[in-house]
Amino acid sequence: MNTKLFLDSGAYSAYQNKTIVDIYEYMDFIKKHEKEITTYANLDSIGSAEETWKNQRIMEQHGFNPIPVYHLDEDNKYLDMCLKYDYFAVGGLASAKGKSLKPFLKKVFVKVCPESNNYYPICKVHGFGIATPEIITFFPWYSIDTTSWVQYGRYGIILVPRVEFGNITYKKPPMSVAISSKSKAIGDIKHFRHCREKDEVMEYCRIKNFPIGKTLTKKVNPGYELKENESWIDRKTKDKVQVIIERGLCCDGEMRDALNLQYFLDLEKHIPKYPWQYKHIPRVD
Repeated sequence: MNTKLFLDSGAYSAYQNKTIVDIYEYMDFIKKHEKEITTYANLDSIGSAEETWKNQRIMEQHGFNPIPVYHLDEDNKYLDMCLKYDYFAVGGLASAKGKSLKPFLKKVFVKVCPESNNYYPICKVHGFGIATPEIITFFPWYSIDTTSWVQYGRYGIILVPRVEFGNITYKKPPMSVAISSKSKAIGDIKHFRHCREKDEVMEYCRIKNFPIGKTLTKKVNPGYELKENESWIDRKTKDKVQVIIERGLCCDGEMRDALNLQYFLDLEKHIPKYPWQYKHIPRVD
């Protein structure tokens, strides 16, 4: 098996966990596993573009060729430095909220896909922490990665593509449908049981061969012991139990993960083949 990997330095996770990645240990790891690794990112310093580029130079001086990393809200001069490389990464996206992400990425891709190159990318761009389908399809990424897609299933949600003129489309953002019978949204119109698109959701699950499943909820007394087909609605109160009648998306997290992964695999098939033009208006709103 000839596995080739894109290696992330782990700087963001280290930052979140308040630990430190030693650059020399990072380089030793790359050297040790160079047969398995095809691409590796620079050891970025979260919050300091200067330190990030210092690490870039250290690695290059030691004979390594990491792809540089440009972060959300860093000065444009660091983006210009990245544009001198064939391949660079955009980081700090996982922490972006609401409307801040798309304008930032427009600023990046306006330079990556200039009019002088007929709006085609002049270099390859990797996106760290990209899971939003609209962002995936809007910009001409060369590669992306994310672990946050598993959060959908963990919170009892499945992604369902929209239907347009009777056909499934991946050009629009998917529906995020709460389907878990333990979901706090169970009485809301966002839940599968009450959503207006219930028939579309059922048809999509049928096409993909994923059963919805069936459960019931029962109240129990203190000290109750779970049976094989039961689980707690709330592990803290332990006053209600979910009884699985038919296993399916409503009660099986692994099944939800599998369906959501299938969505992203299908989405990938509908993305234009790289490289593709990114035409834009000069003004970034």
